[in-house]
Amino acid sequence: MSKPLIKLLLVEDQQLVREALKGLLALSDEIRIVGEASDGAEALDMIAAQGLEQTPDIVLSDMRMPRLDGLGLIRALAARGLNIPVVLLTTFDDAGIFDEAVRSGARGFLLKAISPDTLLASLREVMNGGTALRPSLTARMERPVAAAERSFVATEQPDPLSPKELQVLRLVASGRSNTEIAALLGNSEGVIKNHCSSVFSKMGVRDRTQAVLRAIDLGWI
Repeated sequence: MSKPLIKLLLVEDQQLVREALKGLLALSDEIRIVGEASDGAEALDMIAAQGLEQTPDIVLSDMRMPRLDGLGLIRALAARGLNIPVVLLTTFDDAGIFDEAVRSGARGFLLKAISPDTLLASLREVMNGGTALRPSLTARMERPVAAAERSFVATEQPDPLSPKELQVLRLVASGRSNTEIAALLGNSEGVIKNHCSSVFSKMGVRDRTQAVLRAIDLGWI
């Protein structure tokens, strides 16, 4: 009996890594790559515009990318009612990021250092309705994501952001924390928090997730 074909959308910002993953996945006759994107925003556009040869069964996405990271992609898909499971790939096994990924609705959280056999087995598990997480934490997937994270009602055209505020917003969308943004821009964390508060106020949103989703709708990122 033949195994079911898994239609996959590959999302990775580093071309060399993306090509390596494509070559690896091409070795299996169970996988068909129906599209590839360099970040979450491009993947979202491809799915929403039906720009793929087939709707993917699974999105295999890097965790950290410019414009829109893996977590932002998961939230954006959910906000648009697109029920496509996302498996995240990451370089570091960070417990805090893992917890955030689970809360966001990730169906898989895998280290890039895993073996090809483990990656394929994980994709099969997700394809069959399961999850690809550490067993002791798998139960967390049953917790629903808060309604505020899964729904977003667009406000009217927001007040324009300053160049610095737009820069901060784009870094937020790439998955960076306030501490990381402060280090990159040479500011204190308090200054970055103030910029974020100003961005949220101008856009009429409550948090980082809604700000990123609204920015995508407006074409700001």
